[in-house]
Amino acid sequence: MPETTDWNRYYERPFITAHVTRRITACLIAKTVLAAGGFPERDGGILELGGGNSSFCDTLKRRLRARSYTVVDSNPRGIELFRRKHPGPETAAVLGDVFSGLDGVSPADLVFSVGLVEHFPPEKTEAAVRRHFELAKPGGLVLITFPTSTPCYRLIRRSAEALGLWRFPDERPLPLDGTAELCGGYGAVLAKRLNRAILLTQGVVLARAPR
Repeated sequence: MPETTDWNRYYERPFITAHVTRRITACLIAKTVLAAGGFPERDGGILELGGGNSSFCDTLKRRLRARSYTVVDSNPRGIELFRRKHPGPETAAVLGDVFSGLDGVSPADLVFSVGLVEHFPPEKTEAAVRRHFELAKPGGLVLITFPTSTPCYRLIRRSAEALGLWRFPDERPLPLDGTAELCGGYGAVLAKRLNRAILLTQGVVLARAPR
């Protein structure tokens, strides 16, 4: 059986550079969503898939002036850490995954994930992408980020693997254009770009769900 990521370790002991890369990613997400327009000012709801112990909640709630923020994650420890860090009626954490346990989750104005869809086997990646759109309100926004293979990504990953520091054995880099085309099958693609600032290059696709 292929080796999988240890998500307990991921949430308990983030990589040494995570606090910097997550801040960069949070600001990029907010900037991309604001540039597209259409997010309800002071009344929007955000749903983060795979967001246990979210590193983006505070920044996105503030920058987008969101009314509510919900995370979904299949890892109990991640959910526990999020609830401890973000108490209050405006936040919620649901133990489930993209494919199950979401019956009580309300559609959101923004549904997003960071580094989630590449951890599924290829035959499930499209279903995971489609689920983002199914959980968005009509005309809502969907944003998906994922690792993309660039020379910088390959160099850093190979070095980390050689040193025994790589923590994501089931991570599969995805092509930017191909993933944007996949999203385009379920909504209108508004933007696509590479986030090179975090070195382990991430593709970013923003789309609008059908109205």
